[in-house]
Amino acid sequence: MDLKGLRLNNLSGFYGGLFKVWGLLRKERPECCGSRFWLLREPVVRGSRFVCGVGPSLQQRLCEERILTLGQVVEVCGPRLDNAAGLASRLSLRSVRVVSLLLQSWRQQLSQSELALIAAHCNGLKSPNDNDSFPEKMTQ
Repeated sequence: MDLKGLRLNNLSGFYGGLFKVWGLLRKERPECCGSRFWLLREPVVRGSRFVCGVGPSLQQRLCEERILTLGQVVEVCGPRLDNAAGLASRLSLRSVRVVSLLLQSWRQQLSQSELALIAAHCNGLKSPNDNDSFPEKMTQ
């Protein structure tokens, strides 16, 4: 979780301290997610695994349109994350090029096995298993 964009001064002392301590921990993610359920629920904004390097205004538009997870992006853009025009339209953006660069960046951050999981999900071969355990590897 990226705490840079959050305003902690409005929180109670307990929660403000909690977020400060969280910022001190070093968090690691597994290289590849083996669970389709958790992969589709991976957040795409606010310090997620997917770097949104195109600026805070696009992150804000994603939040306003409630496109917050990879699964929601896949619903709009398709299994190959290649429908930049569809996402740009949904976000009411004129620049398809910026959205295309964002989608290209996200595709590069996914492994081949994760892309295969997404394709299998979109082709209806298998539905996500909500009993999958949460991905492990979180260290200090």
